[in-house]
Amino acid sequence: MTDLERKLAEALRGQAEEVTPNLDAAWAEQQRRQGRPRRRRLTVVVAPLAAVLVVLTSVLLATRVNTDPAPAPPANPGEPFTLPKPQHQSMAGLLTRSSPTALTEFAGQTDRWQAWAFAAVAVANPGQDLLCVAAVPVGQSLDSAAPQYGTKSPQCVPLRPGGAKTVLAGYVGEADGPLPPGKAVYLLESTSNQLRLFDANGDLSQGKWVGRAASSYQLFLADVVPGSPPARAEVS
Repeated sequence: MTDLERKLAEALRGQAEEVTPNLDAAWAEQQRRQGRPRRRRLTVVVAPLAAVLVVLTSVLLATRVNTDPAPAPPANPGEPFTLPKPQHQSMAGLLTRSSPTALTEFAGQTDRWQAWAFAAVAVANPGQDLLCVAAVPVGQSLDSAAPQYGTKSPQCVPLRPGGAKTVLAGYVGEADGPLPPGKAVYLLESTSNQLRLFDANGDLSQGKWVGRAASSYQLFLADVVPGSPPARAEVS
């Protein structure tokens, strides 16, 4: 090869190097350009999905709050109690231990009657404390001279042993009795402040304090379901 041919070859090789691209740099640039759109596309897809998940989570939580049932009350609230059956006593055969407490008025065939509750003992059995309920015409004093309602007044129930959280005695109103149906009176210890009653179906009756009987007891009057007397009680 002559000097002229050698110089020509060197010139062509130099020009080729200027024109030939840097493959490594081109590959890196291509990767960089491809990476940017991918990240943008990923952001465009993920952001809406996150928003949808937040909305679905809120809906599910709200649905659960609205559909979850409230805690059910106890199937048998209160404590069961049974009381002796009331017996008719004549006013003349009773020694009252406290002033009578007015319970309620009700209509008879010809008069309006006032029901009273009081603590007493029977002359024939002075060792047994009684809760008695009697009804006399409105405006008349409760004594042996006053007319009594029907043939069942007074009705008396012996006190059963118990503590501060129990019902000691009670009388549920009845037809032709000294307390009309739908009413009931109960005797509790003096430390008791509240009485809640439940019948066999779990229906609630809230006792209302109406007065004291002697110095050791308190009287509560309640509206009850006629024919479904209270069977359980909560005393506090």
